[in-house]
Formats: sequence, structure tokens, C-alpha cells
Amino acid sequence: MTSRPTSPTPAPTVYLVALDATEDATHVLDVACGLGAALGGAAELHIVHIVPGPSANDVLGMSALGAPVDYLKGGELLLERTAAHAAQQFRGKIAGHLAAGQPWREIVQIASDIGVDLLIVGTAGRTGLARFALGSVAEQVVRHAGCPVLVVRPKDHVVPAEAAATGVRIEPPCRDCGEVRARTERASLWCERHRAHHPHGHLHYEYPPTFAVGSMNFRP
Repeated sequence: MTSRPTSPTPAPTVYLVALDATEDATHVLDVACGLGAALGGAAELHIVHIVPGPSANDVLGMSALGAPVDYLKGGELLLERTAAHAAQQFRGKIAGHLAAGQPWREIVQIASDIGVDLLIVGTAGRTGLARFALGSVAEQVVRHAGCPVLVVRPKDHVVPAEAAATGVRIEPPCRDCGEVRARTERASLWCERHRAHHPHGHLHYEYPPTFAVGSMNFRP
């Protein structure tokens, strides 16, 4: 009796999420866990935290990594805490990584070392665009990573966002439209006023077409 060849087990999707010690780190971790959980456990979640490296005038009290021992202890506690938080949402393998040095370089290097499929980093608040122009950690990671990068920032469409470099202003969403989306559980996206005419003209299509609506043309 000839046995059927077995299909090779698909390799897990490997996520690497870079966390600092700010309040926004939990949101970044939650996004990473949500992506991994959506795959039904066929994933690995790696958490990396970078501590400062040694300065030219500070060589005492250093660890084998060349970072102050106090920083490493704090980093270890952060990894333990965030791994425990992730385990409440994510059922795959979870691992922590602690490194010292230039943050973006260490993050990209670890991503290369473990063969990451998706690298997840955060950028904070409304200063994110300005920081990108000045060369933030997130920007450098995007520039140098050898895999897709997801940049996570807090969700806030209410306060208008303005890019200082270009002067482009993004208007906040319509409050009435938001109430319609909440009331209809997003079955309808637009208030009565914007259903027929929207100040920021674009084309909106639904698939399959909604009964009696089909596609809607928004004209400025």
C-alpha cells in the first residue's frame, strides 16, 4: 500500500514588535497581537527592546552587552511585563530580545537574524510626521529593513493633522457621519448631508452593491 506524500507544514509567520518604555507601547503590542491572533496561532511573536549603549566617558557598571546594568534590569522587566500582556491575546510562540546600541540598527539587525516576516514599530502622537522628517527610529527602520514594516500610531482622526513640511491639512471627520456609523454598526458610512455631496470629492463603491444604493459618486 502506497502512502500519500504529506504536505510540508507551513512555516509560521514571524512578527517582530519593537517596544520602548512609553505609554504608547501597549497599543503597538496590541496591534501586533491582533495580527498574529488572526492567523489562528500559526505565528511567532518576538518583542524587542533596545537600551542605551555606553558613552565614551562611562565604562563602569557595564554588562556584557556594553549597557548600564540598571538599563538592562529595566529592559528585562519590560519584556517580562509585555510578554505576559501578549500571552493574554496571542496563543503562538512569544520570545523577548534585549539589545543595546542605536535603536533602529539593532531592531533591523534582529529582524534579519531571526528572519522576520513583518516588523512593527510605533511612532507617537501628532509629532509623528515631524519626527519622520527629522529621521526618527521608525523612519530609519522603514528605510533599512529587509521586510515589510508596519508603523503604528494612536488612532485620532478628530484633531486635524498638519504636515509642517508641506502645509497639508487633513480635516477631522464629520461628527454626524460618525454617529451614523455607530448607529448602523457601519452599515452606512455617511450622514444625510454627505451621502449626496461631500466636500472632499471621491468615488465610493460597495461590493457587492448595496440594495438601492450601488455606487455613490461624491462630487466637490
